[in-house]
Formats: sequence, structure tokens, C-alpha cells
Amino acid sequence: MAGWLRENKEDIGAKIILFLISPVFSFFYSLRRIKTKSSYVFFYLFSVFFGLAFTVGKIRYQGTGDGVSYRIFFENTRGITYSRFVDGFRSFLSFNRGEQDYYFDTVAFYLSRVTTNYHVMFMVFAMVFAFFQLKSFRFLTSEKKFNNSLSCLILAFLFTWNQIFNINGVRFWTAAWVGVYAIFQIFRNGNNRYLLLVLFTPFFHASFWIFVPIVFLAYLLKKFEKVWVILFFASFIFSSITLQVIYDATNVLPPFLQNLTRSYTSAETLEKFRSAGTGLAWVAKLFNYLVQVYINLLVYLFIRNSKDISTNSASKSVYNFLLVFITFVNFTMPIPSLGIRFMVLAYPFVAYVWLVNFEGLKYKRVLYAMPFVFSFSIYTLINQYINVLQPEFFVSSPFYLIYKYLVF
Repeated sequence: MAGWLRENKEDIGAKIILFLISPVFSFFYSLRRIKTKSSYVFFYLFSVFFGLAFTVGKIRYQGTGDGVSYRIFFENTRGITYSRFVDGFRSFLSFNRGEQDYYFDTVAFYLSRVTTNYHVMFMVFAMVFAFFQLKSFRFLTSEKKFNNSLSCLILAFLFTWNQIFNINGVRFWTAAWVGVYAIFQIFRNGNNRYLLLVLFTPFFHASFWIFVPIVFLAYLLKKFEKVWVILFFASFIFSSITLQVIYDATNVLPPFLQNLTRSYTSAETLEKFRSAGTGLAWVAKLFNYLVQVYINLLVYLFIRNSKDISTNSASKSVYNFLLVFITFVNFTMPIPSLGIRFMVLAYPFVAYVWLVNFEGLKYKRVLYAMPFVFSFSIYTLINQYINVLQPEFFVSSPFYLIYKYLVF
């Protein structure tokens, strides 16, 4: 594991000047030398200013993101008393039918004591999100094999697919980066104390009560690789039967998890996902399926080359976790709001195992197919960025952005 790339004054100076013109400019310029500490600083600053400039309306309708609901809730939070907030937190800790998670509620409550500006809230969300994203990304870019080749840039793109835009759905996606960071610490670095951080992920989003046992299962049964390989293939083939099994099993869960599981597997929720969108909806479904198959293909290539992966103990451990995790993802894929989202958590581990074991050696054509497989998702993502940013953001200085969103 290599350290930071050596800095040079000209490069740092250029980043500062471009940042003062626009954080967007410094972000793209920093991609030239990703492995430098200064690039990470400007990646982080870009994320903070993106959060500050994140703009949504006050009316929720089909096509708007979760950010609208977060804004509405935040602007109404000022009327919540401290005793009511504490009661909600106690409900969360009691695992009862009350609050399922409490990260958003906590940030919204305390910020509402000092400001009614929802831009501040999204800026705080961006600060936490980007911190764990970049701490995780460091595991990829600090590897000796990482450079600015096309293949490495593709892997970097896959690793960071859970991008800063996802403060729009801050609870789940922040929990995702916290979980990814914890997994790298546990399975890459052998820091078992980060199992405590895994236990903390449901504070961000309740669905991570599902993530917790998966991590402990992978940790305890990581030596049974052959069994997990069989289950991986079974999960990809027979995942269609999983939905009814999960729904029927809810009666043995605690009350708050019963509510969560039934909300994911109810007929109304599934129908909403099946009928969502018009026009190009079938194209989106097709490409989503291609992404699922493609990620499973990459894992299959890891299985085929498992003997070579075994020569690197760090990547071998991450691969073992990935095998368990992707098996779970496949089994839950019929639940659109669960399996599809959790698959994104697998991307950083896929990118890392590929970099350490395949970079510069094999399967380049498979890797180069990734931009095509993700093309519709990239198109959607670009539109999502445009929808939450004013056009001037892309060419505005940080001073102007502070004035517009904090002062004016």
C-alpha cells in the first residue's frame, strides 16, 4: 500500500486558482493527479459546496427526489421540542414501532435551533458523506497499481458510483459509505474494532440492520469459500423465490423490523417500482438488468481466478466478503428498493479486487465495457445533477456561492 503521491507547487497553485474561480474547475483539474493529498482536499471542498448549492423545491410529486421531503421536514422541525426529540431517540433505542433510524432527525433538530436555511443542512450532509466516501476511496488510490490510466479511471468511477448527489437520499447512501469504510478496515486492514462502526450504520438508515448480520456472517464464515461460491450461483439463478420467503419470515422479527420489511415487500411498493416512469422506463429496466448481470460477471471472473487472488491476503479477504455480500444482494434483487440499492455497496469491493489482481494483466475488454453498461445510469445521473443545481454553480466562485446561499 503506497503513500500519497509527491506534491509540486505548480500543481497546488493551479488547484487553488481554479478553486477560487469555481470548485467545479478545481475538481476536474484534480483528477489529473488523484493520488495527491491536495486533490483529496479539493474533492472534499467541491462536495461541501455542492451540498451548499443543492437546491430543491417544497412540493413533492412524481419525479422529484427525496431531498424535497428532507427540506420540508427540516423547515418544520423548528416546532419540535427537545423533550419530543429525546422521546423519539428513546423510541429508536428501544427497537419498538417508533423511529427506525435517527441520523437525519438528529442533524435536522440541532440545525433547526440555529438556522432555517435548508442549504446549511445539505452542506452538513455533504461534509459527512464526503468524509466517509474519500476515506474509503483512499483504499483504492493508495494501491501501487493505481495510476491515471483509462482502466484505473474506470475503476475509480465504479468505486465512487455512490456520488455526492446522493445526499438527495442522505440516510441510506451515507450509511452505505460508513459501511464500506468499516468493511475495508475490517477485511482489508484487519481492524476488528470497526465491527462497532458496522453496528452504528442502522443509526443512519434502518435497512442496515440487514447489513449488520451479513458482515458478521462473512466475518465468521469467511473460510467456507466453496460453500459461498455454490450459494452465489444459486442466488443468481433462484432469486425469484426470495420475495415470498422474506415476506413470510417477518413475523419472527422485532416490531420495527417487521414494519421495515413489509414496507419493502408490500404489493403497493413493488407495483410503484414496476410502473414508475414513462417512455424510456423499459430502457432503464433493461440497463439496470445489464448492470446486475455485469457485476455478477465480474464476481464470476474473481471466482475463476480465486487461486491467484489468494496470493494477496488483503484482497483475498475483501473478495471473501464480496462473495458473501453479492450472494445476499442477488437473493434480495426482486425487492427493488433493497437489492438494487445494496448492490451499489458492492461496487467499491469489486473495483478494489479488480485493481489489485487484474490491472494490467487481463480482461481489459471486459472492463472497458463498463461505460456502455452504465451509460443509461450515467445519463440519468447527469440529469439529476442538473436538476438540483443552478446553472451558475458550474462557473461561480466559492465566495459568490457563500454569499448567495448563506448570506443573501
